[in-house]
Amino acid sequence: MVTLLASTGAALTLLTLALAQPHLPTSPNHAGRNIPTSAGLTLLPIILLMLVASHAGVVEFGEGGRWYLAYSLVVGLVGFADDRWGGVGERGFAGHFGALSRGRVTTGLLKVVVLGGGAVMLGLLLFGVGWRALFAAFVLAGCANVANLFDVRPGRALKFLGVPVVALLFVAPHGTVLAVAGVVGGAIALFYFDLRGRIMLGDAGAAIWGAVLGYLAVTSGPGLAWWVAGGAIVGLTAVAEFSSISRVVEEVGALRRFDHWGRDE
Repeated sequence: MVTLLASTGAALTLLTLALAQPHLPTSPNHAGRNIPTSAGLTLLPIILLMLVASHAGVVEFGEGGRWYLAYSLVVGLVGFADDRWGGVGERGFAGHFGALSRGRVTTGLLKVVVLGGGAVMLGLLLFGVGWRALFAAFVLAGCANVANLFDVRPGRALKFLGVPVVALLFVAPHGTVLAVAGVVGGAIALFYFDLRGRIMLGDAGAAIWGAVLGYLAVTSGPGLAWWVAGGAIVGLTAVAEFSSISRVVEEVGALRRFDHWGRDE
């Protein structure tokens, strides 16, 4: 069933990309080429299909899985809003809260509220009232944010988050694996195009991809997965706020080689 769901996700995402690509907004990538952005929106059909299949009883991955899919749907749409209308100079928590202090609500701040609020709801559903729900919410929303931080070079977010995603697929509960299988298949289908600089996932795709990692980590705990994920989120967010993840990647040889692998420079 996992293979079937992943294959369906890949096929449906490729079909959606072929149909939607002429209509996606475009912008220059890091190399100055004008390419479609928000290509992560092409993952929304498989998310919707998985939700319908679950409610119809075709596949069963529990109430938590359905709420995870609903969360992915919402964060993808809010991510697209940030892609489409967000200001270039309003990045990071400092930028968003600085704009708020001047009396203006940015799309990025809206994304933070939706990611955080939705994650708290999902955490409460999975673990009830208590510290576990709050920590789970932090991991879920934090992973979505980290994916966005990595999505500044072709293939980087899918590569770097793909490593822990693959590892967690072997230890997460079967219901969780079923719930994320369609999106994982879709992400695999987009990987070549993202890696070769033909599309950008955008905040829409990065948020959906980060939610995959977050949900896998959350349902694999409490335990080691939570503490590793939590530490990584804090560390990477601090690096992004006060320095640059790209700078770290370029300065560490192994990370630089992994980052550049397969990229059409």
